[in-house]
Amino acid sequence: MLILPLPARPDWSRPPLATLLIMLLCLLAFFMQGSDDQRYAQAWRFYQQSGTAQLEMTAYLAELERQQKTETATKLRRLAAASPIPAYQEMENDSDFMRRLRGNRVITPERADYPLWRNNRSHFEKLRQRVVTENYALNGQEPRLVTLFTHQFLHGDIMHLSGNLAVLFIVGYTVEAALGPLGFLALYLLGGLGSALPDVLLPATGYRLSLGASGAISAVMAAYLVLFGRRRINFFYWLLFFFGTVRWPALIILPIWLANELLQKFVLDRGGHVNYLAHFAGFLSGALLIGAYRWHHRGRSAALVHRQDTEQAIEAIRRQAEKYVAEMQFGPAALQYRKLFAEHRPTAPALAAEYLRIARLARQPELQAEANRLLLKAAARDPQSIAPDLLAEALNGGPGSTPRLTPAQWESLLGRLIDGQQLDAAERLLLHLFAHPETAAATRRQAHRLAQVYSAAGQTERAAPLLRLAARPTVP
Repeated sequence: MLILPLPARPDWSRPPLATLLIMLLCLLAFFMQGSDDQRYAQAWRFYQQSGTAQLEMTAYLAELERQQKTETATKLRRLAAASPIPAYQEMENDSDFMRRLRGNRVITPERADYPLWRNNRSHFEKLRQRVVTENYALNGQEPRLVTLFTHQFLHGDIMHLSGNLAVLFIVGYTVEAALGPLGFLALYLLGGLGSALPDVLLPATGYRLSLGASGAISAVMAAYLVLFGRRRINFFYWLLFFFGTVRWPALIILPIWLANELLQKFVLDRGGHVNYLAHFAGFLSGALLIGAYRWHHRGRSAALVHRQDTEQAIEAIRRQAEKYVAEMQFGPAALQYRKLFAEHRPTAPALAAEYLRIARLARQPELQAEANRLLLKAAARDPQSIAPDLLAEALNGGPGSTPRLTPAQWESLLGRLIDGQQLDAAERLLLHLFAHPETAAATRRQAHRLAQVYSAAGQTERAAPLLRLAARPTVP
């Protein structure tokens, strides 16, 4: 079973630096792991050719006989004869024996062959330390502080790596945009530590070494779901021969993911090599961490989640409006835009321009007046976002079309009209605004600018009255 959230569009104006850094570290680590097979083979070749393997296996078999584990010793003896390396790996999995072996309590200093064995054993361990995977993966029976973190960046093969990085990017840039780079990095590392708890607390799980970003990525995936909470998001699902997309509340997927990991571990894939308990613990860690984040913010999700909800709602309304336009139903299309502005109050000037265009086609004066007001408000926030000719048309919308703006905003609109050579519209607006004391100062400045434009064009008869207006003193 596979259930994954469908990716949203990344906002590359704020690139996911922490997500990309983690992906880069995973790639570098995988590159360093590339020669592990060669290093591993070199170490085991020395181990066998030096006689160390036979000496230690003999000691281990004798140990099993002393512990009256005759059946285990017999099976291991047969395995050593047929396939030496797996037999020695079985020996290494006996952490108690290996601890005593390395502590000189199996092959003791009193033995004549001790100096040679000790030298060979030390050299063998140095060769093994060059194997990146073995040295930096997590050994649950003998955990080290460094491996609690480094195992989060190692992978078993190219499929393991590519799958993890794809999922990390799908959910990572959204969670990072919500938490920020440092917050996301903390979530990844703490979630990875949480995913290691089953290996550390239950070292007899059958995995001598645990590696891969899967546990930490599981924490990020759970964080993604908890951030969105009960909001509906799109998921891709694949179950046996069935696949498709669904739109479900985000949080409902978390118990499904948790249950799937337990089902795989204890029923469907009991003898597999996937560390499902690490996935389970990662999901749980990520959910708890982001739950604490939301509690700290009094139950509110990140602003990004709200923004994505709004963007999805706007896109749905736009699609419906476009459908009405294609059917030549301009009235219902204009009402869709009215609903869009009433419910979501978007500031995008392009939407205001679309609304005005559709309202005119609908030939409904009330909607046209409202569309004119919205376009002028959008232009006041960002004058360069509206074409000067469209701005001039909106100013000629008639009664009810003029919004309330600040003097600075009116001045910016006048400047936009003058710069865009919409001189008639600029002059009409100047005359209208000059009657209002609060906009008189701004109007005089723009009247002087417009007079200069007329003078440069040789229209001195139009420039003269504007210069007189510009020179008129302000009435207190």
